[in-house]
Amino acid sequence: MIRTLRAWRWTPILNGYLLLAGGLLLAPPARAQCPAAASACTPGSAPSSSYAFGMGILNVTLGSINNTTNGVQDGYRDYSCTLATALTEGTDYALSIRTNTNTDENVRVWIDLNNDGTLNSTTELVFSSNAKKVHTGTVRLPVGTTLNTRLRLRVAADYANSPYPMPCSTPLYSQTEDYTVVASANTTPPVAEFVADQTLTCSGCVQFTDQSQNSPTAWRWDFGDNTTSTAQSPRHCYASPGTYSVTLTATNAAGTNGRTRSNYIVYDAAVPVAASCTPNTSAYCCGYGITQFTLGSLSNASANGQAGYEDFTCTSRVQLTEGNTYTLNVTTGPSNPQDTRIWLDLNNDGSFASGELLYQALNRTNPSGTITIPTSAVKGQPLRLRILSDFVGAPASPCADPQLGQAEDYTVTVLANTKPPVAAFTSSYVPTTCVNPVQFTDQSQNSPTAWRWDFGDNTTSTAQNPSHQYLASGTYSVTLTATNVFGQHTLTRASYLTVSVPCVAYCASTGQNANVWLTNVSVTGPAVGFSNPSGADASGYGNYISQTIGLRLGQSYTLATTTNQNFQRTTSMWLDLNRNGIFETSELLINATSAQVSASAFTIPNNASVLGFTRMRVQMRANGNQPQACVLNQPNSETEDYSVRLEVISSTAEAQQLPALSIFPNPTPSGQLHLRLADAAAAGFYTISVHNVLGAQLLTTTRRLHPAADADLDLTTLPRGLYLIRLTDAAGHSAVRRVERQ
Repeated sequence: MIRTLRAWRWTPILNGYLLLAGGLLLAPPARAQCPAAASACTPGSAPSSSYAFGMGILNVTLGSINNTTNGVQDGYRDYSCTLATALTEGTDYALSIRTNTNTDENVRVWIDLNNDGTLNSTTELVFSSNAKKVHTGTVRLPVGTTLNTRLRLRVAADYANSPYPMPCSTPLYSQTEDYTVVASANTTPPVAEFVADQTLTCSGCVQFTDQSQNSPTAWRWDFGDNTTSTAQSPRHCYASPGTYSVTLTATNAAGTNGRTRSNYIVYDAAVPVAASCTPNTSAYCCGYGITQFTLGSLSNASANGQAGYEDFTCTSRVQLTEGNTYTLNVTTGPSNPQDTRIWLDLNNDGSFASGELLYQALNRTNPSGTITIPTSAVKGQPLRLRILSDFVGAPASPCADPQLGQAEDYTVTVLANTKPPVAAFTSSYVPTTCVNPVQFTDQSQNSPTAWRWDFGDNTTSTAQNPSHQYLASGTYSVTLTATNVFGQHTLTRASYLTVSVPCVAYCASTGQNANVWLTNVSVTGPAVGFSNPSGADASGYGNYISQTIGLRLGQSYTLATTTNQNFQRTTSMWLDLNRNGIFETSELLINATSAQVSASAFTIPNNASVLGFTRMRVQMRANGNQPQACVLNQPNSETEDYSVRLEVISSTAEAQQLPALSIFPNPTPSGQLHLRLADAAAAGFYTISVHNVLGAQLLTTTRRLHPAADADLDLTTLPRGLYLIRLTDAAGHSAVRRVERQ
């Protein structure tokens, strides 16, 4: 056997064992193979009652050691006399320890680096891992490790909820195993490497950690500020804010190597004024708190409420411009609604006043919204922004200690706005509703200081957020001009709203929908593909009039509904064809019974007396009642309302209804129209009605049309907008034309 080993070029080391060139440890059969005895202790074994949990060390892999065992039932096992590996000091070696595949365990690994027979729990700890099933990492023997000697390596594991393993502890559910390592000197030059505990600092102090390979024995640091250090892992405090490059030069007997990290450390001393209070979480529970916050270019992931108060004013900063509106998103616990509020210390006094509350979202999960930066904010200074999220009903105070959630602080620097405005606005207007007066809300960017509104009915306002009452039916364009010292900008929203005076109101319809409710309403047909999924609407009524379905006269469509359960049910649909606010018997277009998907065809009459917006009512009922559009609290029923825009098929179809008719000028700047009929066979008296696009009839008159003479129509009393003119002959045949009043 020994003759065969001579081919490996073995070298005697100590205590009679052999180290082969490949790193394998062997020895003559008669010589001892064991490291120094663990004089301080021999670990105990877990009680047999723990075997049922199946924990323990199932595999250890390090260097040439790859040992698979049975786990806890093996108890403490000492493999140090039979399983060993050779390691070079200052080099990282991959370590893998596999424990129970179903339960998390904690793992610790020690090496008797000075070979004194005692494993020091802190200075000789070379690896730790918590609450895992497979534990991976690296092991590095430090400079000063006893060389060329068998050293004891101890692997200890236990259940994740048990006390952490110690070198001499007896595990409650798992086990301990011992192995051998032999350290050899590193004869390779260093490979310099290092990290800092923070690369952005507001205090100026940074802890550097040497990570160089191959056991350097000397270090020289250049911190980029004309100061140096020869410590292995120094702490350095920069005297002045700035950006610094850092260089480490590592040396051992075999050579020298350097590593430079350019522009590595940023020292920014500009932080907000210290806060007058710090809200600390008192009793975290159940996933409450904040795990992600986004505002403008700032995006920060963080721990939930278990971490308590977190101060990100140094590491998470954003610049925002006064007068502008920014989108924000807050990620909270996955299942619990929370009350979330955001304050900004606008005057930079360290306190949050009630007027500095910029946003709140109550009883919501993962809220999002917008904030507008007030022009009163201190400019060019770091300001403290505080976000606090806690249980629903928590105190609405920036200094109240959260009970379940947490508070986080960030830095906002407000910039002065030097740009012209960008005009923008919204309003309370909803088609087919009785919103009049209309509340207009300025949403212009870049801090306008003056506003001029033109409501399209020859009235104006200079208020920022005016309320306006329309006195006449019609379609109106709205214009906002926003101005500041840097310029102005105008936004016009053409045909923005259509008002009917007096307004048409509809009856209520409610139902009991605890067991069955509509889950989707769809309308399909020529140029229409409308679909609205929904849940169980409160009180059995869903108001979806903000959603508009465009339908054309004379065309056929299909209405389909689905419910949460396949009950036998009846679907009814009314369409207010004359827009008088009453769902009449003649306007019941569908009344069909079905057990699954209900799909029924309907046709829009050619002679519908209204064009433009009107209302559709869809009612589902799983009972034997007759259709009632205005019933309250109907059992097993749900009703949904939608807006419908009735329109003619096309300009070609309009012309075919009365091809010899022409109306001019169109558009008409003056409001005066001429009607010409070139076909003598169609001559006669016509009833002429004018409608806005909501369908409201604005005026009616009678004219005789003949090729020999044009008829006049006066629209000068109507505001600018789009109108529909209907001509009806004595036989009831109708033709419709679109006309624009400029």
